[in-house]
Amino acid sequence: MKVIALNGSPRKRGNSNRFLDEMIDACKSNGHEVKKYFLDKMDINPCSGCEICSKGKDCRFNDDGTEIIDQLAEGASLIVASPIYFGQMTAQLKTIIDRFYSIFNNPDKKFDGKVAVIFVHAYPGDDFYRPYVDSVLKQPFEMNTELEIVGSLEVGGVKFIGDADKAEEALKKAYEIGLKF
Repeated sequence: MKVIALNGSPRKRGNSNRFLDEMIDACKSNGHEVKKYFLDKMDINPCSGCEICSKGKDCRFNDDGTEIIDQLAEGASLIVASPIYFGQMTAQLKTIIDRFYSIFNNPDKKFDGKVAVIFVHAYPGDDFYRPYVDSVLKQPFEMNTELEIVGSLEVGGVKFIGDADKAEEALKKAYEIGLKF
């Protein structure tokens, strides 16, 4: 199985990446091929709502997001990771998720692998943003795709780089979710 891992954090060595790497290690231990993308370093245009994809054509943008979209349209599974800034996923992650519209809006493409999400935030407690995390799983993934949701991880109290290393239970859970791929 091919797994696409999207790091939505602008910090390449941040806490989101640490949990993402745990899931990636688990996926690789099961023999899966994993490709990780640092969205902050990519040139990805936002969806323009042109609806060309609804006419059976590829997205009008041919940018760094095209490679990700093409792999997902061929059945790759997906892991997304992001810090929560101002109550939301980062703009970097939201931009590519909006472009997924070109997959599930095109009847000639499939979106049927597995998906897991990781969200980290500075607030104490691991369920502060649970309603938000659940809504991200339901919309766009559960309602608009054939993706099988294998898990979600919300980790609170991880504000500074390196805080993830102290969250041993959450790291273990990230690995366990990764084994479900």
